Amino acid sequence: MWSGGAGRYTVGMVADRRVRPWLPALVAAGAIAFWWLAAIRYAYHGQATALFMIGERTPMPDWLEKSETLYRWKGGGGYDGQYFHLLAHAPLAFHELASMMDRPRMRCQRILIPALVWLLASGRMEWIDPVYYAVILLSLAAGVWCTARLAQRNAASPWWGLAFLALPASIGSAERMLVDGPLMAAAAGVVLLLESGRWPAAWILAAAAPFVRETGLLIVAAVVIVNLAKRAWMSAALWAAAGAPFLLWLLMIRDLPGGMDFRWAGLFHSAVRLASEGEPYSRYPQYRAWLHGLDLIVLAGFLSACAASLQLLWSAWRRRAPLSLPLSMAAVSAGAALALCHLEPRHAWDSVFSLGRVFAPVYLGLLLHGLAAGRPGMAALCLMPAAIRASLPLGPVLVRAAQGLAG
Repeated sequence: MWSGGAGRYTVGMVADRRVRPWLPALVAAGAIAFWWLAAIRYAYHGQATALFMIGERTPMPDWLEKSETLYRWKGGGGYDGQYFHLLAHAPLAFHELASMMDRPRMRCQRILIPALVWLLASGRMEWIDPVYYAVILLSLAAGVWCTARLAQRNAASPWWGLAFLALPASIGSAERMLVDGPLMAAAAGVVLLLESGRWPAAWILAAAAPFVRETGLLIVAAVVIVNLAKRAWMSAALWAAAGAPFLLWLLMIRDLPGGMDFRWAGLFHSAVRLASEGEPYSRYPQYRAWLHGLDLIVLAGFLSACAASLQLLWSAWRRRAPLSLPLSMAAVSAGAALALCHLEPRHAWDSVFSLGRVFAPVYLGLLLHGLAAGRPGMAALCLMPAAIRASLPLGPVLVRAAQGLAG
């Protein structure tokens, strides 16, 4: 069981006794919805599809162009949300849509959110986008609720649940309709369900997580490691089987082009390159030095979180102490991130924003473990620079929205 540190929060527990986990979740949902409405009206000329960041050079099928007005982002190829938007309109036609995606196999691996949206919308074109927004909003609110509930179970303030929104994964989902936020909500949900003794529901949620994004396999691996540490061999095997449905799905779409073929690039190649080169920031040359400095702080914070997670896991393993699932989740994700930094293509290591959202379990797991141990400060300190960096693209939109609201 995940426990510890409750006594350190006695004062906070009394002060927050009237606060229920649904309250931070409601605040989070309201803030995101207000942001969307203000941004769409005042920054995106009333076009809600701007949230998907569809690039001006990204091909879209004629039937989709005719069914709705697509907001096109100038001067770029857009971002990942555009492909989930496309798949949500025709999740069963991924072979036909493959020519319109940058990496069809990788995009179609992440089929769960688009397919869920299509099912909830009953396949009706006019309902697809509103349902997509609702799924993202509810999943982020659920992530806040689960985090708040876990904090409350450890006698910490439920308002810690709002830290879920500070994850780069959550910010990216709110800003660009990405699936990373829903995956983090699933991670928090698995932890809460296991803490509540509802392992069948936790198993189903863990098995579904890789269909949101393939890094959901890290959640499965984390639970397996916890059971191996307890020498619960049958439970470890049962949880390892949770990854089997996704592996079968990979087998079914293996003929799609555009997978990720990794190759050795050098020891810590991507980490060194990211630190030495960084991003060009060609649109803001006057702030380039400051932005590069912030990126280095974010990178240092991420590496510190990775080192802390691995060290705490190793210490618990050596002492044969009970291993918490949040710590295992953080350590497994940290290990995966450090393993990938030796390889090309750079994958998540192409920017500190990508790094923070893809390997957000490092931050979330360390935070939940810190709350249980009564020491969440280190995790919050590591997360803060990443949250600031991930929020920077919101700045220009925020200015235009504020000007519009001010009249």
